Amino acid sequence: GTITTATGTLGEEGPMTRTVRAFVSAQAAALAGGISRPEDWEPIAAFIDTGSFKRVGAYLEELDWDAYKGFLTGWATGDTRFEFTEFHITEAGDAVFQEIEERHWRGEQFIRKNVIAVYRFTAEGKIRHLDIYEQAKDSGDWIKDAARKVNGSA
Repeated sequence: GTITTATGTLGEEGPMTRTVRAFVSAQAAALAGGISRPEDWEPIAAFIDTGSFKRVGAYLEELDWDAYKGFLTGWATGDTRFEFTEFHITEAGDAVFQEIEERHWRGEQFIRKNVIAVYRFTAEGKIRHLDIYEQAKDSGDWIKDAARKVNGSA
């Protein structure tokens, strides 16, 4: 196999980093606009290679684009509020590694977790793959339920 290295540090964002940041901004705007059905996530499709997209989540659930929209809908409904702080972002080869702290609120429940999101891109600059790795004391029952539902184990 090949080894991809990142040997430099730039003072400006790379093209894939800009896409990741625009993607998460579009997700936040969709969430703020109110989510009630999977079609409410269509504005983020502009960043995705919807034909080949796969997301592998914290519970090893594997989702194509349609299933991912279903998962996001289950996660977002019920007055969910979400924010995050980015600690580091690294762009190398066809990947962006984004290290963040996520904060989720739903009713009286508050969940904080450390996450590394690994985005992989097509040659055309679309997100084709997303892996989620997390550290958490409590991942949130509604988040686990959303993953189980789309994974067919609900």
